[in-house]
Amino acid sequence: MTEPRDAAVALEVYVWFEADPAEAARVRAAFGRLGEAMASGGSDAAAERPRLLCRPELVMRDGSPRATWMEVWPGVPPRTLTGWLDRLDAAAASSGAAALARGGRHVEVFAPQG
Repeated sequence: MTEPRDAAVALEVYVWFEADPAEAARVRAAFGRLGEAMASGGSDAAAERPRLLCRPELVMRDGSPRATWMEVWPGVPPRTLTGWLDRLDAAAASSGAAALARGGRHVEVFAPQG
C-alpha cells in the first residue's frame, strides 16, 4: 500500500465482511475486543471511537444467509498507516473478529475531501 499524498489529513479505514447472521452477538463482542486492542496499541490515539455497522438486509452467499458488517476506524494518522494496518490485522486475529468473517475482511482506506 502506498502512503497518502497529504500526510496531514487523518484517514478513515473501512473494513467490511460477511458473517453468519446467527453469530451477530459474537461479531459485536469480537469488535469490542478489537477496539480495546487497538486503543491500547502503539500509535496515536484516535479522536473518535471506531463504529460497527450492519447492513439491514441479509444477502445469500453460496446458499447461506450472510450479514454484512462494516467497521469504521476514523482518525488514522497517515504517517503510521502501514503499522496501524498491521496492528489491525493482528488484533482482528487475536480478538476472534477475523475468524467470524466468511470470505475474509476487506480493508479500504479513504482520505476526507471536504
